[in-house]
Amino acid sequence: MTEKENKKISGWFMILIPLAIIFLGYLFSKDPKQDQGPSQNKASAIYSIWLSEAEVAKNKKDQSQWDVDGTAPDLSAMVVWKDQIILNTVTSNDSLIARWDPIAISVGDVFQGEVSTSTVKRIARIRAQKGEKFSIGIFDEDIVSRDYVGGWEIDTSELRPGTCELTSKGTLNRLIISVTQDDNLTVPDKKFKIKGASATYLEEPSDIMLETVKRWAKEAKENVKEFGSNVGEKIEKIGEQVEQQRNRLEEAIKETSKKTEDKIREMLDALRNK
Repeated sequence: MTEKENKKISGWFMILIPLAIIFLGYLFSKDPKQDQGPSQNKASAIYSIWLSEAEVAKNKKDQSQWDVDGTAPDLSAMVVWKDQIILNTVTSNDSLIARWDPIAISVGDVFQGEVSTSTVKRIARIRAQKGEKFSIGIFDEDIVSRDYVGGWEIDTSELRPGTCELTSKGTLNRLIISVTQDDNLTVPDKKFKIKGASATYLEEPSDIMLETVKRWAKEAKENVKEFGSNVGEKIEKIGEQVEQQRNRLEEAIKETSKKTEDKIREMLDALRNK
């Protein structure tokens, strides 16, 4: 190799070696988490969810009527995550297609004095984590009992802002879930699908759902018995409770967003007209 060629090769080495050092420094200094991109944020994101709509079959699983008087079921729902009930909806009476808003006030809340900004929001907050699941159960509610209709178990990692529709051949024909972030009540105009293996239809309620329903049934029977012992006094007390809660409803209005405010005002007007 000539001296001229040696100088040429040496020149290339002088150029490439600094570039190689810079590149290696970049590789060692780079945060490995950056390669995961948005999926890393998505995997640990906290989502706000509520049930927008549920449609059930015209008859029970055994093909009998929902109610003895021929009316449709009184549908309510609960959401369970980490073996804890994190959402109970209000009841949609006489409905084969039930719809729920993220803002709702129940008579029980008013009677028990539990009306506040947090209680009127009927949303569940769930952190998306790989391997974690949450479940949804739909129930037919009666005075002293709740009969399970159907439900779903879903991977939390499948959640994302938008709406998701789940369908089945079970008694719970269809379920629509609304998902947002940061307690935002405006759902993005996006639809997402959950992979088949990530959502399982539940023919039977989970243990926590079953235990809760049994406890509620026991409490309901005791309340009915107590209420019947002095009906006049109880009705008068309910009237007083409603009157007292009006001020709390007004306070809740002041603390919420415009959309929430309009919804609460609508409910407040309905309450006053009763």
